[in-house]
Amino acid sequence: MPPERLRTSIGLGLGLALAGLLVTACGRNRTDAFPLDVGFQPLEAVSPSAAWPAATATDPYPQALGPIVAVPEAGHYASHARGYLHAPLPKVYAALHDPAASYIHNQNGGTALAAPDDLGVEDFPVSFRVHYRNDTSVGPTTVVTKFDVTYRAGPLEGTDAAPVVVGERYQKTWGTTYIRVMEGSLLATAVPGAPDVTSVEMIAWLNADTQHQVDCDGTVTDLFGDLAAKLAAMP
Repeated sequence: MPPERLRTSIGLGLGLALAGLLVTACGRNRTDAFPLDVGFQPLEAVSPSAAWPAATATDPYPQALGPIVAVPEAGHYASHARGYLHAPLPKVYAALHDPAASYIHNQNGGTALAAPDDLGVEDFPVSFRVHYRNDTSVGPTTVVTKFDVTYRAGPLEGTDAAPVVVGERYQKTWGTTYIRVMEGSLLATAVPGAPDVTSVEMIAWLNADTQHQVDCDGTVTDLFGDLAAKLAAMP
């Protein structure tokens, strides 16, 4: 079973930010460049301090995340983690084609994927865009903020039909200026000698009003849970 998800979210933080800033400033939207040349490579190397989940008496590769490591970096929070999924790499890659496997949790609003316009938005093996919306009540007024996150994935080694190493990368590409940095990546590799297990290395970066390291950590936890849940629902 995936680890318990943290009870924090981008949506909750944005709601608090709006309540505090509504009087003094109006939220703006902006476009954030997502360079094509970075593709779906990892954001950076995972910290050596990010340990794999400890083996149990019955399972050398338990389905779980190891401890999430907070990495000090300039301009944003950063969370690194390593984990295992009880599924072969081709199945993990197939799961990543479904946006449901990669939704950022948004407790104060919702998500909307408008097919077909938001599928195949870039020339990568997997590409889609998710629209997030937050509705925050401030007195008698409902304040709406929106942001879009673009996702890319594909084989870093091997082929689309026979992947050896799979990468995924996401980034906020449009929306509220209350979120200044929202990026993440996943690296998935078959575990040698265990064809039904995939190792994952996950990174999240975050800089947003009222958000802290715990929220960045929670993003990693939630995304691992989303992917594990999608795999469990697949035949």
